[in-house]
Amino acid sequence: MQLLLIHSDGFSWKVNDKAVSNAESLSDHILGEYSTIDSVMVIFIGVETVDTDSTSQLIKKSILEIQQALVDVKETNVILYPWVHLAKTTPAKPTDALRILQTLQKQLQSKFPDFHILRAPFGYYKAFSLHCKGHALAERSKEITSEKKETQLRPTVEVITAITAEDEAKSQFFILTQAGKLVPYDSFDYEDLNDFRIFVNYETAKDRTVSSPPKHVALMKQLELIDYEEGSDAGNFRILPRGYVVKHLIENHVLEMAIRYGAMVVETPLMYSYEHPSLKKYLERFPARQYIVKSGEKDYFLRFSACFGQFLTLSDAIISYRQLPLKMFEIANSFRREQRGELAGIRRLRAFTMPDLHTAAMDMQSAKKEFEAQFKLAFQYMRDIEVSFETAFRMTTEFFEENKDWIISLITNLEKPILLELFNTRYAYFILKFEFNIVDGQRKAGALSTVQIDVENSERFNIKYINEQGQEEYPLLLHCSLSGSTERVIYGILEEQIKRMQKGSKPQLPLWLSPAQVRILPVTGEFLSYSEQIAEKLERNKIRVEIDDRDLSLAKKIRAAEKLWIPLIFVIGEDELKQNKINVRYRKENVQELQSLKEVIAYIGKHTAEMPSFYRVIPKLVSHQPIFTREV
Repeated sequence: MQLLLIHSDGFSWKVNDKAVSNAESLSDHILGEYSTIDSVMVIFIGVETVDTDSTSQLIKKSILEIQQALVDVKETNVILYPWVHLAKTTPAKPTDALRILQTLQKQLQSKFPDFHILRAPFGYYKAFSLHCKGHALAERSKEITSEKKETQLRPTVEVITAITAEDEAKSQFFILTQAGKLVPYDSFDYEDLNDFRIFVNYETAKDRTVSSPPKHVALMKQLELIDYEEGSDAGNFRILPRGYVVKHLIENHVLEMAIRYGAMVVETPLMYSYEHPSLKKYLERFPARQYIVKSGEKDYFLRFSACFGQFLTLSDAIISYRQLPLKMFEIANSFRREQRGELAGIRRLRAFTMPDLHTAAMDMQSAKKEFEAQFKLAFQYMRDIEVSFETAFRMTTEFFEENKDWIISLITNLEKPILLELFNTRYAYFILKFEFNIVDGQRKAGALSTVQIDVENSERFNIKYINEQGQEEYPLLLHCSLSGSTERVIYGILEEQIKRMQKGSKPQLPLWLSPAQVRILPVTGEFLSYSEQIAEKLERNKIRVEIDDRDLSLAKKIRAAEKLWIPLIFVIGEDELKQNKINVRYRKENVQELQSLKEVIAYIGKHTAEMPSFYRVIPKLVSHQPIFTREV
């Protein structure tokens, strides 16, 4: 039996049509339409064929799970909602499923006579709406089996205290201008700041659901970067060869930035034990967000950040104050089981790659210094990927009042206002954070770069350093992703180009990121040999090049290159061979020039200076390239 429990502000359903011929009859107790605005625990239930063999045992287990959930969030209103789509195996026969649901409702009501417990009608297609509260225990899922061994995560006193603090914490949104003026977000003048207005609306509404495919999905297929993988879980994607080049370059750039900044590079495990005392408190805060992996009789979870491995590594290290600030970096494959309704292409997914930097700092003065340095690095990275972005800072009111001038000095180079969220009390592990956010074609936002000052986890993970007096102290920790997840960077770049197209400009990837930087188009086969000589010289200069050797008209070859956003197109014919020149089409400048190869190489070098390079990973000849997702 599968359970999905959502703590919601209100819930409604309305019966449309019968889904099975023997749907249960509607009555005063089984309502065809229902709506409430009260707080309620909605329990979606999928009954499977295997559940009919041990119904009594499964119902007892289900009631225990439901009881725990209700106690955790102090809820007394319950709705049981049959949802066959939750079934992981074969759904039970309708008669069996209805019988089990009726028994569960009856026994649940008997155990909690003072609770208000409703069940939505079985056997119908129904429209429903809910509004998840969004706190740490608002969403959880559970698979109820007849096996004795199950993973149990029970909130500790510390976690319950933290969740209560989060629920009670009040925040206010303001706009902070370059001049240091603080304006309530709903009275700010957003003239000529359309993206900023959309971003503020998105953040203050806190609606993360999506109802249609994001616009970047079509582009990632057209460019043969990334595609869905039907053989995996939702939110897990396949990276195609051209996408591999882009992904590698994005990661290599942030890796090189972190190394130049002074970070040590590590690799840590993908999965961790539920029973580790430091990790357990993390996991109890996110009960429905992990992928579970079994090894023998033990359950492990797939990490959803690099924090776990890096913090455990630091906790085992002997650290002196002389070594602070100490920086540790990892490009971490990460996993998080986002809700299906929140998945959105490569903006919000379940398997992603997170360049993660953590810094141990001696005190707040040192932490602020590193925060500022990382903020500037992240700002540089956003310029390198050539996207526009909106900025948010989040902190306690007390911290802002004490550091207002410093915060204003940080945002000077942004040249536009920021969204500022102020909390009346600190409820999370961080006391300060910022984010650079992309605004997309669905009027949603995706956070890329971020830095946070963490004042809790060094003690939780027992990370210590030896001070000048030879005594142990807990450092402050900084969480930093200079780029954001690699997949979300690609999403940001594609969504930026959608805006360009809407304004009538040609879309393009940054030259250093383009899977193929040059495509050579020999007018006929007799110029193929000369084209290959040019390609060889380009490759000696670390330039990724392809040759369209197909027996097609020049117009069709140009159109094919344009569809893949190739930055430079060389046309090679009789005139170019005689003059020893290249007829070059520059996509970015939208011009065509007759130049020497040396001039073209100099142009590419100028526009890719300081950026990482990488090899071509697809055949050089276009006739040898398979077709994955692009239109020919």
